[in-house]
This record gives sequence, structure tokens and C-alpha cells, in this order.
Amino acid sequence: MNRFPPLADAKGEKLFKLAKDLYAQGHHIKALEAILALSFLKGKDKNPVTYLHGTIFRDLAGKTENPNLKFTYLLGSVEIFTACKPFSGVAAMSLFNLAQLLESKLYYKKALAQANQTVGAVKNLESLRHVIKTSESKLAQFKNGSYLVEDSDDSEDMVESEEHEETTTTKTESDFVRGLKSYWSGLNVDKRRNFVKVSIADFTSYVQRLYGREGRVALEEVLGSVRKHKRWRLWVCRSCSKEFSSAEECRNHLEKEHGAGFRHNVALALPQRISESWGCMISDGGWEPLDTVSAVEMIKTRLQDMKAFVYENGWSKDLPFAADEERRKLLQEIRFLLVTFRDCNILSRSVIAWVKDLVVSHFEKLQVSKHSLAECGLVETPQSICFLERHELNQFLDLLKRIKCERDDGTELVCRAVDSVYNGTRVKEKIDFDMKFSSLLLDKRLLQCEIAQFDEEGAISFLNASAHYAKANAGGDDIILWLTEKSSGDEKFHFQRPTRAHNLDVWLAVLGAVQFTCRTMGTQYYAKKLRIGDFTEVLVDAKNLCIGEDERRRNTPDGQRKTYASLLCDECEKKHLTTDSSNSLATRLYCSAVVDVLKAELHPKFGLPELEDCLNVIRDHRNVSDDVVLSSINHLKSVMTDKVPLIDSKIFLVENSRINLLNDLVRLSVFDYRSYILPLLKEFLLEGIVDMECKAKLAAAQADRLLEEEMKSQSKKKKNKISKEELAAVQALKLLSENNQDKEKNSGSKKKRRRNKKITSTSMPGVLDQNVEHDTSPSPKPGEEDSMEQDQEEAAKDMQNMPEEESPSKHLEPAHAEGPPIYNSALAMTLKALCHILKEYLLQNRNQIYDHREERVPCAIGNFFTAFVWKQMKEGLYSCLLSDLLASIEEVYSKTSYAAELLVSILEFWPCWKCPEIESVVTHIFTLEEYERISCSKCKKMPNYPEQSFYGIVMAADSIRDLKCAFGNIKFEDILKMIRMEDKMLCDLKTGGCGKENSVHHIIRRCPPVFTIVLEWEKDETEKEISETSKALDCEIDMSRLYEGLEPSTKYRLVSMVGCGEEEEYICLAYKKKRWVRFSLGASAKEVVGNWTSVARFCGERKVRPEILFYKALEWP
Repeated sequence: MNRFPPLADAKGEKLFKLAKDLYAQGHHIKALEAILALSFLKGKDKNPVTYLHGTIFRDLAGKTENPNLKFTYLLGSVEIFTACKPFSGVAAMSLFNLAQLLESKLYYKKALAQANQTVGAVKNLESLRHVIKTSESKLAQFKNGSYLVEDSDDSEDMVESEEHEETTTTKTESDFVRGLKSYWSGLNVDKRRNFVKVSIADFTSYVQRLYGREGRVALEEVLGSVRKHKRWRLWVCRSCSKEFSSAEECRNHLEKEHGAGFRHNVALALPQRISESWGCMISDGGWEPLDTVSAVEMIKTRLQDMKAFVYENGWSKDLPFAADEERRKLLQEIRFLLVTFRDCNILSRSVIAWVKDLVVSHFEKLQVSKHSLAECGLVETPQSICFLERHELNQFLDLLKRIKCERDDGTELVCRAVDSVYNGTRVKEKIDFDMKFSSLLLDKRLLQCEIAQFDEEGAISFLNASAHYAKANAGGDDIILWLTEKSSGDEKFHFQRPTRAHNLDVWLAVLGAVQFTCRTMGTQYYAKKLRIGDFTEVLVDAKNLCIGEDERRRNTPDGQRKTYASLLCDECEKKHLTTDSSNSLATRLYCSAVVDVLKAELHPKFGLPELEDCLNVIRDHRNVSDDVVLSSINHLKSVMTDKVPLIDSKIFLVENSRINLLNDLVRLSVFDYRSYILPLLKEFLLEGIVDMECKAKLAAAQADRLLEEEMKSQSKKKKNKISKEELAAVQALKLLSENNQDKEKNSGSKKKRRRNKKITSTSMPGVLDQNVEHDTSPSPKPGEEDSMEQDQEEAAKDMQNMPEEESPSKHLEPAHAEGPPIYNSALAMTLKALCHILKEYLLQNRNQIYDHREERVPCAIGNFFTAFVWKQMKEGLYSCLLSDLLASIEEVYSKTSYAAELLVSILEFWPCWKCPEIESVVTHIFTLEEYERISCSKCKKMPNYPEQSFYGIVMAADSIRDLKCAFGNIKFEDILKMIRMEDKMLCDLKTGGCGKENSVHHIIRRCPPVFTIVLEWEKDETEKEISETSKALDCEIDMSRLYEGLEPSTKYRLVSMVGCGEEEEYICLAYKKKRWVRFSLGASAKEVVGNWTSVARFCGERKVRPEILFYKALEWP
């Protein structure tokens, strides 16, 4: 940084020195704040500031271990260095780092182009030469298909959010916490309710004691702001500190003021997406091949008779169909791609225009004009595509296959980085005020249990405190844990810091990512589309010249006729003579296009050589034949026509990336004042309850001391007797102490009585535990031992230290313990999969598992999971609990060995929690609330069908296998979508509908944490069929591809599955510690399988049919 000369602006030099010092001390956020204050600098003074800004981001990228944040910081640095030309070499290095991190062809190309520009201007840059050499090598591998990403668990995790290893979530309570809980349990209900009513005056005094007058002023500003706006949440632009009351206002500000939107000229040139009506016609149509010859006769007849075709949602049943299976398959594939492009929001009108031209050309060969087609209405419907022959359909399909649905620009990594930061700042607790604005009213749910849902609104209510807390259930002690736990949020952000400092580093990096996306659109795709348009205009002009020459030749002797080539050469000479500095670029473009025509290039060069060089080439090609010229013009025009839909789709992908990044930036702009004051508020309340406890202990100690002194004075018969007043005080303190002790005893006895309601003294018979696992797989590396074995060792230690009354092992009695234990592999493996998924959630709520003695199946389920979460699966107990659960289920259902049916049974009878306010496990984790909607294409009615609840979806394994074999490289989620596209529903006559069959739209408002897919098999599949089906599955799916109403890229990860092997023995496959592990019964009960590719191979070789797939949301709510 010292290589730069001092800034010309004295104030700027002082601030810049401060920024450098802060950076040198490791205070990156404060250094960025100082850099933002230097926005007034102009000219060369901006260069050193820009370099420091980008260097901070590169430094942050080097220090973080989170790959998502690393990528975000690097992308932010790319925009900073790219915007300043002197630092293009550093921009090339950042682009190269991005390419290596993401293994992205896109960023290797950008790094190569940037490095070539820099090396051309600056000599002897070895680092950039390394970038060029490596990028060229990688791109060559991409081109010839020899580049392979290493198939390892680490590569899978690179594009995922941070995946924490499975750890036990139970926390050992300290003596301090246990003491506070004991004291809290002795308080009466009124004192508990008053405790969460916080005096603003007392809280302000506390803040002033800690932070002085500045802290008091800061708190008063916070309270004044929320009182005025009646919300805790607002949106703050970190760049200029402006505040907004809605996300839309913030978004508009970022687009207009901070380069998060396209420039006006670029925005005007954006392509148009297809209309909503065309989108509906594409998805709802039958796409059956039509008989072209019969249709031509029908069209001519109808036009003569003035009889119009009848269309329903763009499709007509009057047209003759053709029995052509090959064309039908091509049309179905075209339909699938068009629907996919529409759903990805990248289907442009240029694609429709392209295929319309193909259809018109097809009918013109059959003497049906474009005007006639328009009169019949065929031009404006996708059904016209069904007239095309096989070679034309293949031509259209080839174009569609060149359109990409995704852009490997790493946007999803930035989104995950934002999620990790944003989720840490979300607040669950509502905080309101009393009517006089004298007290903060904490969330009354704190008195009862742990709060599960986040409060995304942050609205404030002014309430009557007494009435608000009057009916609050104050029976829980989770508030003590809440007080003693550290608040989530930005550790680098503390009270009294300006709000713009909150998440400032990530916010600025994401802003840079949005700006870089806009820059890419302007400098690359927008410029390329303009070049395509200009080149096409030259071709049109050239063809018009040739057509004009044909007209002139009719009245011109042979000796005076000109060839097309000489005519184009004369036109270029003419433009050269009339060229001035204002239109030299247009002339060079025109002459360059003519060169491509005369040289019969297969693809346009899009170059802009010197004008004299172009003219020399054109003069050398004056004798090219007319046929060659005309053929070259038509060919290049066709190439240009194909390029338009391709470039439009790329523009839409860039626009989608910009919108996603901008939405993330708006989310990061949220500032919740509750996260600002909650750490202080917790400290204040914790200090208060500790003080209350100390005073109670002191009062008891003083009572004991005075009582002891009284007894001593009486025994020694001292002359100085205690006065009546002192004796009264002694007696009062003694009484107070006894009352407190009685309350504690009574509360303790009540707890014991409550526990005893579900306690039985019958002991379990000692039967061999059938869940003992014997690992015959190769010895894992140090630190990779399975967590289940560690849990068993830790359970024994926990038992030694666990209080007697808290150990549930002696309280577990099967509802039916007669006879020897029975074993069912389907049930055992289904339970093992559920335990793997629910472990952390059940541990968090293990004190809430309820004893349903009056209902046998819930009782058996409760016993099993109680033993699991308390780590009491000792010898014999597991077998008996499993046997009892199976017997209980079979009393209600007929005997079954199917895992899916047993899973439904478990979910149907899952016991509720002790606390009724806590949402049940099944509802919270597994239940899918789905709306099925239709939009009738005939009567336009949209029936409002009620919401339905499901545990997941059921799919036929053979359908999945057939579609995978038919389409090849297709994602599992798209296979599921294609199968569900066949779902139909009648327009209900009872509600005034017409009875027509329509496609079903599946809509959900909330994603369950776990999404379950059940596969149905025929039971006689070959090893090859099982292998093909397994390979069709994916370890990650996007729920937004299956259901409407969700945010794009709502990703779910496969974490566990149950499969049926040979001899109908079930196994469980679970994803643990970045690898897949097989669990089953027998000598080799546990086996490390490896990565997902190994799982698919394992299923095929062992003939394991996956039956239940459990996908877990990457963002557990």
C-alpha cells in the first residue's frame, strides 16, 4: 500500500491512513467503514483506495474456512479490481481463484481473457502467465471432454453449505444453571410473569452504567425509532446508511443508486420472455403428431367455407392426427424442454419466432401461405409444431439442446453464504411495550417453553401488561437456558456500533457480486447481441443489393451486368469514401461482414480489422460466383437466426443470477434492533435473577445466624438479652426460610409425583440385544469412527453422573412383554433411519416425550424413542422394545413386512408432546400441506380445492427407470416432474365447472424439514434394472421444481434411505460424516459404502431396491 503516492486531497489522505492502519491491525470492518467514507475522492486518488478495498476482500477470502464465504469475498474483489483498469492483473488472479474454487469453465474463460489483456500491456508477469497456461489447459480439457471433477466427498461438500458433523446436542448443565432453575421453580407465578416485564428506566440505567452516556443515547435512539415506526426490523443500505421501511424500497434504491440494476440502454435491449398464455399452451397441450397432407386440404376447405378452427387453450381437436411414434417421442421431448425453460424463466420469444419461421417455411412448400396460416390461427399456437416432419423436429430439438438451464457462476454459493449470515441474525422472541411505553414486554412463550419459529415481521404492539400475561403458562424453566445461552448473530458487531457496520463485509461483497453481474451483461452479452443485430442488418442489405441487381439485369445487356461480389465491393468502396470519424466503426463492421460473405465463412468472425485490410481482401474476391455469394449470405443469416435465441437464454440466465443476488442483498440489508439489544437485555435480566437469588440466600443465612445467636444467648443466660424487636425479626426470618424450603420440597415432590404417573417398577428381562453392530469393514481413519459407537461409550459415562430420578431406563416397560422378542428387519431399519434423521430434534425435546399408557401404539413408540434419546439401548432392551412396537402395530394393522407401510403406521400413531403448544413431530417434520389447483382451459374456472396433508409422494420405480433410459442426462427431480405432469383433474361439475380434464398444479406454502419419497417395485427386477433405477436417483433435489409457491433453489439433501435386499432383508443407508454407511442385521452389521456413486453401484451389485428416501432440507427451519 505504501507504493502509492500520497492522495492530493488532504482530508482523503487522513482517512486513507486511518483505513490502512485499521487494516494492518486486523480490523477489517472498521477499515471498510473508513473506505466508504472516502467515496468523495475522484481521479487517481481513487486508485489506492480501490486497491485497499479489493485487498481486504482477498484477505478475508484467505482467512475464512467457509467455502461459500470465500467465494463471495473473491467475487466482490473481482468487481472492485475490474472496475479499475490499473488493477486488471489482480482481477485476473481473483477470477482464477474463483475458477479453481468452483472448477468453473466460465471463470477459467474470464480469467484467461483478463490475463491476456494484462500481459499484453505489462511484461514479465510470471503469475499471470501461470494463469494463462493453466486456464488454457483446463479449457482444452473441458472442450475435448477429458476434464473430470474428482469424485470425492469433499467435492460434493464444496457446493453445499457448511455441513456440521453429527454431534450430540445435549449440554451438561452447570451448577450455576441448575441453581438458577431451582430458584426459579420456587418462585410463584406472579413473580415469574413480572420478571419478563422489564422496566425501560431500569434497563436504560443499566446500559448507562456499562457504556456511559453514549450507551444511554444509543439505546434511547433505538427505542425512539421503534416507537415511531412500530417495528423492530428495517432495511439499511450499508453503502450510504439510508433506511427503508420495506424490501421493495430498498431494492429500488440499490438498483438506482448503487449499480445493482442494468443501465437504461441495456435494460431496453433485454429480450422478451414468452407470454403467460403461451406458457400455459405449452404445458397443457397434447403434443400429438398431425397429418400435414390432410391438414393442408382441411385448411384450404375451411378457408373457402369461411369456417374457423375451434381451439381450446391453443389446441384444436379438429386437426387430423398421424400415427407416427417417432415424431410423437420427438414432440414429447420438445415439450419437456420448453416447459423446463419456461419454469427456469429463460424461454424467450425469439425461440417461438424461430420455430414459427420453420413452420411457415414448411407450409409454404405445400402451397399454404403465411397469411392462410394466420387466418386459421395456427401461427399463434404451439400445435403448429406438431405439423413438422422428423428432420425439422430434430432441427428444432438440436437448437433447444444447445440452450443451457444453468450458469456455473457460483450464485448458489453466494446465496448459501448469505443464508449462513442472515440466519444468525434472525430473532424468535417478540418484544412489545406497555401502553405507557414504560416497560418492555418479553415474549410470554419464554415462560412456558423454547420458541421454535422466527418472527420475520418484527411488529410491535402496545399492550396492557397485566392482561397480556394473565393467562400465560409459566410452568417451564427454559427461560433460564435462554438467559444463559449466548445470543446468535454477528460476533464482530456489538452494541453502540453504527447499524451500517452490521454484516458490512459480506454486504459489500454481495453488492460487488451484483455489480459484476450487471457488468457482465453490459460488456459481454449486451454488446454481443448488438453485434449480432448489426451483422444481420448487413446480411439483409447485401441480399437486397443482390435482389436489386437481379431486377436490373432483366433490362441490361449481358456485357453490362455486375456480379454480386463486384456489387458488394463497390458498395464497400463507396462507404469507405464517405466515411468520417463518426461512422468509421459502422463501416468497418459492414466491410468485415462482407469479407465473411465473400470468403464463405461457416461462422462470422465478428472482428473489426482495419478498414484498408478489409478492402484489400474484398478486392481479391471480386470474382466469386453469384451462387457462392448468395449461398453464403443465406447460410450466415441462418447462423445469426440460431444465435439470437441462444444469446437470449444466456441473457435471461444472467438476469436470473442478478435477481437472486439482489434478493440476497436485500435480505442482508435487514437490520433487527432486537438483535442489537437482546444480548444486553439478557445480561440485565440474568444479573437481576442472580441478585434475587443471592438476596434470598442471604435472608436465609441471616435468619439462621440470628436464630443461632438467640439460642446461644438463652443457653448462657447473658445479661444483654435480645430485644423484642430483634427476636421478632429472628422469628420472621426463620419463618421466611422455612416457607422457602417448604416450597422447594413441595415443588420437588410434585415433580416426583408427575414422574411417578408414568413410572412402573417392573424390570425388563435380560434378553440379548439384537442391535449389537460388528464392523467388518476396513478400519476407518483416526477421527472417523462411527458416532453411534461413541454414543454408547458416552452413555455409560452419563449414567454414572446422571441423577437417579432423571434416568428413564428403569421406567421403560413394554406395553406387551409376554413371550420372546420378535424381529422384523423392515421395522428395525425404518426406525434406524428415523433415529438418524431426528436425533438432534428429539434430543432438544427429550423432556417433552409423553407417557401414553392408555394407548398401546403411542406408548410403544414413546418407549422406544425415550430409550434412544436417553441412550439406554442396553442389552435386551432394544430387542424387547422393537418386538413390543411391532406387536402393538400389528394389533391395529394386519401383519406386514413392507417398510413403507410400517413407516405410515409409526407416523400415524406418533405420540404428542407433554406441552400441547409444541407442534407434533409428524406435523412439524414430515407433513406436507399441499394444494391441488387447476385452471380450466375451457370454462376458465379455478376451483378452490381444500388443502390436503401428505407424508410424501409415491413413485413407480419402473417409470423412473424408463424415463432415465429415454432421456439420458436428466435430473431425478425432472423425472419426478415429468411423471407428475401426467396428473389430471376434472373441472368439478358440482361447483359449476364444465367437466373437462385439466393438468394439475401442485402448490405448497411451507416446506417440511424432511421430504419422503417411496418407490414401488415389482419385486422381480433384475440386477441391471435395479442398478439403472439407483443411478436415476440424485443425492440432492430442488423442491421448487416439483411444487409451485416456493423460492427457487429450495434444495434438499438425501440423508437416509431404507432398501430391501435379497431374501427380503432390509438395510438402512445413512449419510454420516461425509460418507454413506450401511446398517443391517448380522455379522457385518455396519459397512462403510463411500460416496453417492458408490451407493448406486452398491445397490446394483447387492440387488438392494431403495424403497424409502428421506431428503432433508439444507435449511432446517
